Amino acid sequence: MSWVETERHSFADDLRATDPDAPTLCAGWSARHLCAHLVQREHSILHNLWDQATTKTPGEERFMRRLVEDAGTADGYAALVDRFEAGPSGRSLMGRFDEAVNLVEYAIHHEDLRRGSGPVPSRDLPAPELDDIWRRARPILKRAYRKSPVGVELAPDGAAVMAVRTGPGTVTVAGPRLDLLLHAFGRRSAANVRVDGPPASVSSFHGWATRP
Repeated sequence: MSWVETERHSFADDLRATDPDAPTLCAGWSARHLCAHLVQREHSILHNLWDQATTKTPGEERFMRRLVEDAGTADGYAALVDRFEAGPSGRSLMGRFDEAVNLVEYAIHHEDLRRGSGPVPSRDLPAPELDDIWRRARPILKRAYRKSPVGVELAPDGAAVMAVRTGPGTVTVAGPRLDLLLHAFGRRSAANVRVDGPPASVSSFHGWATRP
């Protein structure tokens, strides 16, 4: 079984164990909305793009709302989770590039689900899976800090330090790799990381990182 399949099955198990109305780290989305987003992203790409481009208030997506409403009952929600767990069709674009386009997406959204109601213990993922997630996320990590007012390097537990932004007064963001991913993807209040560096640089970085 590939890592993306392993993550998909684990994610589906947690979706089933979670109250469909439970909050997530995605503002305006419950667990039900999050699952609907994943299904729409893999089975209705054009609708997903339309919703992302036109929706100003999360939770009011035009096309995704239909999936959310259909999952309003216990049976409907169970069917939605089953559809997610089945994965994209192997004949679709998502299916052909499943590992490349979904592994990091799942890792982030899985934590959105787990941490939506507050702090939870970190997941103990196999080192090879973490290595693969981290490798695939590298280009995104570099883009995430491109507007930082100071230089930034990431220091993941158990892996090499990675410079992601050159600049004056470099700060080091350290922590578990999943938490570093959450920080880079804007889930900063839920990310268990430490920022070290010159005091002025740390203050400047925090000011930038906590802006809406």
